[in-house]
Amino acid sequence: MKTLLAHALLLLATFPVLAADDAAKKHATDFATKAAMSNMFEIEAAKVEVAKGKANDAKRFAEDMLKDHGKAGPFLVDAAKQDGIEIPTSLDAEYRQKLAALQQSDTANLDQAYLSTQVTAHQDAVELFTNYSKEGPDGHLKNTAAKILPDLRMHLTRVEGLTSK
Repeated sequence: MKTLLAHALLLLATFPVLAADDAAKKHATDFATKAAMSNMFEIEAAKVEVAKGKANDAKRFAEDMLKDHGKAGPFLVDAAKQDGIEIPTSLDAEYRQKLAALQQSDTANLDQAYLSTQVTAHQDAVELFTNYSKEGPDGHLKNTAAKILPDLRMHLTRVEGLTSK
């Protein structure tokens, strides 16, 4: 009876640890999914701007987004793998819809539409990466979020400058 009670107490003591591990894994998975979606969207939106845009400053910004987010994506994937998290490899329905709307913008409005999407995307990304780098579970993803965050802040500042012209 004492052995049974001891096992029961041990089992009960491990539940909070398991629940905490599950919560940390869910937090990491949610972050990785949102970060991957954001990164893929910014790359695909930049491709649209480079191909169809007219304004040189918007096209230069898009070219820089292709380069910078092209580098950030593999860092996120590697960090997620090291933390045992799977990252999606294609855009979800919400981001596909946003991309389709951008692709359907008429030539006269494409540059402004692109820059507008980038302001929102970078505001959301800065908030996501800031929160995760402060509150996320320790691990490779958290470290990577902290490393990528300064570039996201710089992108946001730059695109806000372009839209205020």
